Amino acid sequence: MGVSAAAAVLALVVAAAPGPPPPWPPPAQSSAPADSLFSVAWRKTLVEPYLLEHKPMEPAGPAVDPLTGMVVAATRDGFVQAYTAEGKELWYAQLPGPYLGSPTIADGLVIVAGLDGRIFAFDAARGTHRWTYVYKEEFGSKPVVVGDVAYFATLEGTLLALDVRTGAWKWHFRREPTGRFLILGVGRPAVVDGVVYQGFSDGSVVALDALTGAVKWDRKVGRGEYPDIDSDPQVTKDRVYVASYGGQVVALDRQTGAPVWEAKAPFAYKGRLDGNTYVVVTTTEVVGFDARTGKQLWNTPHEGAPLADPVITRGLVLVPNGKGLLVLDRKSGKKVRFFTRGSGATGSPALLGNRLYLLSNVGELVAVDLR
Repeated sequence: MGVSAAAAVLALVVAAAPGPPPPWPPPAQSSAPADSLFSVAWRKTLVEPYLLEHKPMEPAGPAVDPLTGMVVAATRDGFVQAYTAEGKELWYAQLPGPYLGSPTIADGLVIVAGLDGRIFAFDAARGTHRWTYVYKEEFGSKPVVVGDVAYFATLEGTLLALDVRTGAWKWHFRREPTGRFLILGVGRPAVVDGVVYQGFSDGSVVALDALTGAVKWDRKVGRGEYPDIDSDPQVTKDRVYVASYGGQVVALDRQTGAPVWEAKAPFAYKGRLDGNTYVVVTTTEVVGFDARTGKQLWNTPHEGAPLADPVITRGLVLVPNGKGLLVLDRKSGKKVRFFTRGSGATGSPALLGNRLYLLSNVGELVAVDLR
């Protein structure tokens, strides 16, 4: 989220990852056999290790096309690579990179936004270049496409809207940086019923007209030394849920931005809503809240660097925490399993049906079937 973002993530990762990850697969953490939860369908090594590379990371998880099953990964070496659901290579493009946010597949396009300030759009089927847009800020989350507009969030506090077909500028909203040390990251925009919801590093949540960028409401949520909101806003019929690194977990009225309830989770980084459960990932634990009241339901400690969003499916909470994929029971928060290929995973997995795609920190793309 700021100019000093790289220093922030290095500090976070070094502090949270004291030793090498365990070999794969580690012993199951429950009475269920390990192979009762996962089976590896295929895997591809996308990045060859660099000479003297120390603790590589792949913060941008893969993306999967719900229509064709195609999976796309953008890796630390700048490459964007597309594969079929069976693991057959379709196409690749070499770009500057690196990437903090996953690619987006929408309207027959693959769109990637890099830390170098460039956005590229490719034909999803053939990989041919369609358009490029250059902006002098670092893009830090997955692009969001709704209708004919693509939305992008930068680490420096800008929300950008482009025409998805041509890459032409439509509007932008700018939140000036506070000039302090910031936590690396930014949530991706949430676009619902013609309104864009976005959190910023100053602790504010803003609702904007999706077509014009006009402000509908602006609410200060995060407080303390690090009020950063790096979670994706979670939007329901009448509420917006966000989590701040300052420790504030909040439900806001969707129409006005007025607080409905507030709870505490120090160093909250990411959050995901599933039914009446709002799951928040902090630097030290995963916490489940009742989305209706804000009451804490459970909390589970973890170790690692939680740089990406959790995935909730089949009654499980899948949390990428740098060392691997922590699997929790959604209702109780109890640890069910820990999945790693030996190098850990930092980016969010992509899910389509029972197939989960995970990009390891050494650039191995793994297709995992949930049973």
